[in-house]
Amino acid sequence: MLYKSLAASVALGLSVLTSCGYQEDSKSALQGHYEDGTASKLESKAGTIRAAAEYEPSQGVVISLPLISSFGHNDFAAALVNSGIETLWVTVPSDFTGNVETSSVFSDLRKRLGSKISKVKLVKQQLSGSLTVWARDWSPQSSIDRNGNVGLIDFNYFPERNADDFTAQSMERLLDFDRVSVPVYNEGGNFMNTRQGHCIMTTRVTDANDHQDQSDDLILDAQDIKDYYRMGAGCSKVTILPRMPYEGTGHIDMWAKFLNDDTVIVSDLRDEEVDLYLGRDRSRAQTLQDYFNARALDISKLGYKVIRLPIPGPAFAEEKNMFRSYSNSITVNNQVIIPRYEYPANDIFGIDGRYMDEHLLGKYEDEVQAIYESQGFAVTWITADDLIAIGGAVHCTTMQIASPQ
Repeated sequence: MLYKSLAASVALGLSVLTSCGYQEDSKSALQGHYEDGTASKLESKAGTIRAAAEYEPSQGVVISLPLISSFGHNDFAAALVNSGIETLWVTVPSDFTGNVETSSVFSDLRKRLGSKISKVKLVKQQLSGSLTVWARDWSPQSSIDRNGNVGLIDFNYFPERNADDFTAQSMERLLDFDRVSVPVYNEGGNFMNTRQGHCIMTTRVTDANDHQDQSDDLILDAQDIKDYYRMGAGCSKVTILPRMPYEGTGHIDMWAKFLNDDTVIVSDLRDEEVDLYLGRDRSRAQTLQDYFNARALDISKLGYKVIRLPIPGPAFAEEKNMFRSYSNSITVNNQVIIPRYEYPANDIFGIDGRYMDEHLLGKYEDEVQAIYESQGFAVTWITADDLIAIGGAVHCTTMQIASPQ
């Protein structure tokens, strides 16, 4: 089905832009939501590029201005700069008029970094609109071609978040990266891969592509999605696992992560956590425990060494559940920045301003640090209660750009 669609697009010589829309009845006639790109360029890249793995060397990291301006995470931004990267790219809105050297929003970061502030560069969005903090999801994946050159793989993001979704195009225009558009909806938090091209995600990706958000969207099944990932991200094998129950994003980075070519960490909700719950919440916690155990078994059967990482208990609330995670870290240049959970940002998620499992967190942190260090990573902790309360943490707010090879 995929190649029939691509062939029709190439034969017609159509270059479908973000603003265009083709309303057709059959999937084979749909041209696809290529964001200022073409099917022919995607087809030309097939077999020549692969998505970089997170644990490969990184030249830079992308974050957005709200991480600093709204959440005040200058500590986090400084830790990223100190991870051995050449550049910390900060996306800013199109109407932002300041600069890193003089703007008050960067005053604390300038104090922390001193001369290293020169590594912080702004990427001004080319479309108007507000930016979210979730850089992992809307930033492009970085690719590596046969000659070791770095490019950008641009997947589709939510149509109502145009400024965020335009980031790959902004980086192409301002930073001179080569970019290929892939007409599949999937957020970066729902993707992990090895250097050998094994790409793993959850059924969030099939959920996101089983309908049209705009008229030129393709409706894709699991096989179509796998074909596009093989073509656009060099995935020699694509595994789609069930998404996590009760959790809104459906992203794999909430519970798993490749640490190297052979090793995957998978969250472990232990009996000592489950025993803290009563009634319906206990049943939900047991369901999650079974889910993590099943996914660990699935990944082990794929041939990987699985290390179980303790996970704090989730908070079940009427309006929004919360899931703390130590796999939602960023590994960059043999260093890892891990989220720390100290005090609930919202009383719904704790008791008298404390997590119900507070007595377990110190033990978990010691174990988590030992696991990461055993795999060769130097550890930095960043308090992330404010971020996790709205659905993400360290990994969710960052995206690496690989180094040339």
